[in-house]
Amino acid sequence: MTSSAELWMQPEEVADATRQLDQLAARAEKLMQNEAANLTTVAPARDEVSHRVASTLNEVHSSFGKSADQATNEIRQVAATLRAHTDNVVAAEQDFAV
Repeated sequence: MTSSAELWMQPEEVADATRQLDQLAARAEKLMQNEAANLTTVAPARDEVSHRVASTLNEVHSSFGKSADQATNEIRQVAATLRAHTDNVVAAEQDFAV
């Protein structure tokens, strides 16, 4: 079995992947914003159980929203890191070009 210590990368493909990651984050963020009203629960009655259920569901929605926001930020950070590394690799290759 042969092995190679070389790094092979296509900057255009990495750029495309980072664009797709940014688009994914934007879609997830937009979806959460658009569906916020549908995910907010109002107690259907005045009894304690209805209010407790609505409160619990709203807490879950809030917690999930925070997690989704963190996830979209992480996706954007991954895309930015990939772009930065790609730029560094391209610059390094240009320095070694003959």
